[in-house]
Amino acid sequence: MNNQAYWEKLIQNVEKWNQWRQFNHDVKIDLSGMNFSNYNLEAINLSNCNLTEVNFIGSNLRFANLNYADLTNTNLIGVNLRLANLRKAMLIKTKLHRGNLSEANLNQVLISESDLSNSILYETELGEAKIYKSNFSYAQLINTHLIKADIIFSNFEGAIIKIVIFRWQN
Repeated sequence: MNNQAYWEKLIQNVEKWNQWRQFNHDVKIDLSGMNFSNYNLEAINLSNCNLTEVNFIGSNLRFANLNYADLTNTNLIGVNLRLANLRKAMLIKTKLHRGNLSEANLNQVLISESDLSNSILYETELGEAKIYKSNFSYAQLINTHLIKADIIFSNFEGAIIKIVIFRWQN
């Protein structure tokens, strides 16, 4: 079984995957280019993984741990990331259109040239986030925290912005 087939088989059983990760936390995992569309990956530990160009369309990543994950060019259209942990993740040219990021931890995340249009960011934490040239058009930012965030050249046209905390924000 090649490396890609091994990862694909293991990731289908979240409990076994997380158990394996617990005992092999120092292994650098490269899942780049793989297709996990419509998978139920609730509470999976994908922290510190290379997830560049992975297809997660329609997947459930609720409660997922994506700390330090590289999500460059990753397709997360329509993905449920509610209560997920994306602390210090890299979202460069990432497609999050229609994604649910409610109550997610995106503190210290890098979001650059990404599409978060029509996404839900209800009570989302974006403290110290670096947000560049990204599209938040028609997104819902309700009770979202952007404390000490840097937001540069991003599009918020038509976005619903209510009770958003912008303290010390650039």
